[in-house]
Amino acid sequence: MNKRKKNSLLVLIYSVMLFVCFGIVTIIGRLSAPSPDKVQTSEPVTMEVTEGETKESETEPSLPDLESQTTQEEMKESMAESKAEIPADQTTETEEVYKPPSIVIATDVHYYSPDLTDYGQAFWTMAKGDDGKVVQYIPELMDSFTRDMEELKPSAVVLSGDLTLNGEKRGHEALAKKLEVLEEKGVKVLVIPGNHDINNYNSASYMGKEREPSDIVTPEDFYRIYRSFGYDQAISQDEASFSYVYELDEYNWLLMLDSAQYEPENKVGGRIREKTLAWMKTQLLEAKKRSVNVITIAHHNLLKESIRYPVDCTLENSEEVIQLLESYRVPLYISGHLHLQRTKTHKPRPGAPIEGYHISEVVADSLAISPFQYGVLKWTDNNGLFYTSKELDVGKWAKDQQVTDDNLLKFREYGADFLMEVVSSQVYEKLKNLPEEQRNKMAGLYSDINRAYCAGIPVDAAWVKSEEAYRLWERNLPDSRLFAEMNEMIRDTGHDYNTWECVLEYGRRNDGIGNDSSPQS
Repeated sequence: MNKRKKNSLLVLIYSVMLFVCFGIVTIIGRLSAPSPDKVQTSEPVTMEVTEGETKESETEPSLPDLESQTTQEEMKESMAESKAEIPADQTTETEEVYKPPSIVIATDVHYYSPDLTDYGQAFWTMAKGDDGKVVQYIPELMDSFTRDMEELKPSAVVLSGDLTLNGEKRGHEALAKKLEVLEEKGVKVLVIPGNHDINNYNSASYMGKEREPSDIVTPEDFYRIYRSFGYDQAISQDEASFSYVYELDEYNWLLMLDSAQYEPENKVGGRIREKTLAWMKTQLLEAKKRSVNVITIAHHNLLKESIRYPVDCTLENSEEVIQLLESYRVPLYISGHLHLQRTKTHKPRPGAPIEGYHISEVVADSLAISPFQYGVLKWTDNNGLFYTSKELDVGKWAKDQQVTDDNLLKFREYGADFLMEVVSSQVYEKLKNLPEEQRNKMAGLYSDINRAYCAGIPVDAAWVKSEEAYRLWERNLPDSRLFAEMNEMIRDTGHDYNTWECVLEYGRRNDGIGNDSSPQS
């Protein structure tokens, strides 16, 4: 009995102790618990809204500690200082500055492969009976041109026809290899054919005293050899000719026209085919829809550029082509073929209204004839076009390459002398029954004027007519065709033809503002 009482007492004592401990823990927990206004939840508090009640948003956040808060004014100042400290080249959203394109036009290269000649008698008979092309040095001339283009880095280099001397297949293939080297150096090359290039049965080799026919290039051959130089990159190709459109950038296209006639046989004169005209209209309409400027390039001339060479130079259907291009306000047509440097703006025939828009033409000089010029056409920052000619410095290239040939080291003088010698010799041979001294003076004057005519530089007519050699022409051969030609060249060289410029109708200036003014030459 005593034992039971003792156990009951122990149970009671332990129960009291547990109750006391539980009470102490409960009191401590209540004292340490956060107040209701400081309770934070990880989920936003949402409240169900009945119709007619205003919806309450999330529970209002507690205010930050005022001692650590930055005022709005201080924050603005801090942000401005931070922005000023960021370098301009580290900004993440900067508009890319528009870089206007530029192109180089090299025409009438008349490349001739050294594999086709031994530079013997037959070769020199051909070369000295020509118009002053330095056929003997064209491979080196092209190497010098490649070096120039590598340094200049234009958007494209255009070879506008007469790629070879007379369409020799080996000449075409050798030139294509030169152009591959140019493209490997990062310069895009575009070509079109000229009247010398396709189905030309004057293609020949010159060995010793013999001139022998050589393999020609057919239209199929031409495409195979040159397809990578413009045709594969074209945004449109004409099915009726070797014409195509090349996109320089989103604002400017090149309309590359095949003006040569070679089917069923090769002809000197040029013409744009009827199907090609229809294709051109489609391309010009598309360009107009996109507000794209179009520059047209062909081999034959659009305008009557020379009173000295009135036959087989201007397109046979030039009036039709002019009308089409002017109706779409094409600013410029670039050509070659003449072997002269010329610029001209179209003027309607007498009796036709002169108001309205008129296209301009630049005729580029042959790269193969002194002064060995190519043209540079630049799109300016203010949405204009500027053309100028540039002389190829073969002598500098020869010196840098440590060439030992003195003719190449002094190529400017050599080329000028060669042109003068070729032309004056041909004129000299036609001046029969005159004293040798007079023949030399008369032929020399003709040759001087011809060289200026090719280069597109002005001739002082008053000075020429005061020269003794001119008076010899007046006295000895006043009615001769040669004297008439010389006077035609004098009249045709009234000013410098080596520059041209205009404002484009469409485009983008570097300030990002579009320009919709009309082209003016």
